[in-house]
Amino acid sequence: MKKILIVDDEESIRTLVDLYMKKAGFKTVQAKNGREALEKFDSEKPNLVILDLMLPYVDGETIAFKLRKKSNVPIIMLTAKADETDRVQGLEIGADDYVVKPFSPRELVARVKNILKRVYPEEGTLKIKDLEIYPKEMRVYKNGKDLDLTVKEFKVIFTLAKKIGSILTRDEIMNEIYSEYDEVVYDRTIDAYIKNIRKKLGDDPKKPKYVESIYGAGYRLIKDEL
Repeated sequence: MKKILIVDDEESIRTLVDLYMKKAGFKTVQAKNGREALEKFDSEKPNLVILDLMLPYVDGETIAFKLRKKSNVPIIMLTAKADETDRVQGLEIGADDYVVKPFSPRELVARVKNILKRVYPEEGTLKIKDLEIYPKEMRVYKNGKDLDLTVKEFKVIFTLAKKIGSILTRDEIMNEIYSEYDEVVYDRTIDAYIKNIRKKLGDDPKKPKYVESIYGAGYRLIKDEL
């Protein structure tokens, strides 16, 4: 369970954010000022920090700067400053996102989930080159963009990814992606899936970066850049 450090000098905001984070399944820790935030960060070791800029004792920008010197933990700045210059400055300091008050708690939860998903991939997730493969969701992302694969296309690329660098025959791939209850399929069905996958990857079959055809043998997912 991921832990969120909520830093804000307004109790009502801390309570609201705390409530929504707990509903979303996160553990929470609260800090009401800058000094306490730094102490809680060291003692609690949170997975993400929601950080108000206007804080007593130590301001949010200083805290973000100090955290960035020793950690890459994600930081979402929560502030009343809506000016573009303030946003840019916050991001330059090292914040991963910037939320302006008043804000939607549900939107904040969504932003937290998106950042955590990117920084702490779920167990079983495969990262290959610029691809992220999520087995539970049956999705593949390239540079953060969903490739929108069909179920069978996902199963093909996941099968290749699990044995990256190894050549798999069409029969071996078919045995992995089809059950005894599926329709009768043929070798060329796998070829069609590979063609669609390459198209969505933007992969050139003549100079492949991802999926390589091995004449008379089958296919493999390439380990290294060609």
